[in-house]
Amino acid sequence: MSDATPTPPGARVLAHGRYELEEPIASGGVATVWRAFDARLERSVAIKLLHPHLASDAITVQRFERESLNGSILQHPNVVAIYDFEMEGDVAYLVMEYVDGPSLKEVLASTGPMDPTVAAALGEQVASALGAAHRQGLIHRDVKPANILIASDGSAKVTDFGIAKALAGHQDSLTETGSVVGTAAYVAPEQMLEDAEVDARADVYALGVVLFECLTGQAAFAGDTPTATAAARLTREVPPPRQVRADVPRALDEIIVRATRRDPRVRYTSGDQLAAALRPLVENRPADVTATLSRSDIARSTAAVADVSAVREPRPMTGRRRIAAIAVGLAGLVLIGVLSSGALRENQIDLSDLENDQLSSINSSSYDPPNGDGSENEGSVRLLTDNNLATSWSTEPYQRSPRFGNLKAGVGVWFEFEDVSDVAAVILDVESLGFEGEVRVADEVPDDSIGLIGWDFVTSFTADEEQLAIQVDRSTKYVLVWLTLLVPESQDADTRYRASLAEVRFVAG
Repeated sequence: MSDATPTPPGARVLAHGRYELEEPIASGGVATVWRAFDARLERSVAIKLLHPHLASDAITVQRFERESLNGSILQHPNVVAIYDFEMEGDVAYLVMEYVDGPSLKEVLASTGPMDPTVAAALGEQVASALGAAHRQGLIHRDVKPANILIASDGSAKVTDFGIAKALAGHQDSLTETGSVVGTAAYVAPEQMLEDAEVDARADVYALGVVLFECLTGQAAFAGDTPTATAAARLTREVPPPRQVRADVPRALDEIIVRATRRDPRVRYTSGDQLAAALRPLVENRPADVTATLSRSDIARSTAAVADVSAVREPRPMTGRRRIAAIAVGLAGLVLIGVLSSGALRENQIDLSDLENDQLSSINSSSYDPPNGDGSENEGSVRLLTDNNLATSWSTEPYQRSPRFGNLKAGVGVWFEFEDVSDVAAVILDVESLGFEGEVRVADEVPDDSIGLIGWDFVTSFTADEEQLAIQVDRSTKYVLVWLTLLVPESQDADTRYRASLAEVRFVAG
């Protein structure tokens, strides 16, 4: 069981039965978030549960409690409401508003560049939320797509004020001197400097970088390491979005350029001022405009749900199902400083632990849901089960980005068994090393018009070896091998991206 396992010892309820944990919906280095049911008020809530191994760390618990205090004073429609903070023995948790929609990170991974009007409407809402915090004397310090949720009614909601800091005059005793707090891709330049004043303009900068990514489908800065990524902004300005995408309106382009200037004195002074600048660009109610984002083909997957397989109730394992799981960390979002979130883990196992009891599939098909054309090299899918390593199936080639040219969230192949079967593991014979993917299961193949919705996430993986054995340990009729990140065919500047598999096999449970 991973360190990220959030379930309280021997229980799936908290507060003496008031909160029933239902489903893990997100996980990071500090906590796991569950959808839960509040029996007293008869409503869904989100429970942010501190990982057990951190519950004895007084500083981490203080930060956790501070998130509760910070969130509780911010009564704003675009801020995720915090209801309570509790300590029960060695279990610490927050009770929060449940947002029934994806994170902006998931939206961007699924849809690519955003319509400028939608981006402006999103920006206005987030800026308004930050403005409310700034008026209360708080700066968020970690504005990023993973901390922006989109509710089903289209409302954008800012979450995770765990590293928020009081403005001038209040010392932050929970941050080590000289440490940098924030996420590498979005941190403001002054957050990299030890003696610089960090105020509301740091949040303005981070939101400007987020909006640049929304419009262009690419990060404003990219370095070989998180530190290099963050340090790049000390010497370089964020490029104007119109340099990347010519149809961005000039007014929106100028707003983002101003918000992301290296010199804080040139930026908007607060979230309220940035929201006021964006407001004339949105003719309708902002949430009505961004409602399209909550209806996108998005499932909680690689961006927000980490290591879900490790937090499910385990099934009894006997005989050949005694598989030793090795949790291998994937680099998700890297936080500089003491907090981290969004880290994905894979559930890869040792081939020597598996008995040679293979489970045959009777049908298979490529899977390329609505943002694609419905199939992905369908004619060669049969080569994945022909017991011939000399033949293979590959994705189609994509240009511009290893994330399918920023056109869609991924592609894959599903396999059907004759009956519902216990699947202990899936074995992948890899032809192109380095791509990333997921294993998902379903009792029936969902309508491809709704994409991944209906496919139950099991685990994620990185194809870093020629043969992978990935723990599944599920009873299922269908297994989907879903690819989320491709690899370059060459080192040329105009290279194409794809991924290739030679064989897919299944071990019976």
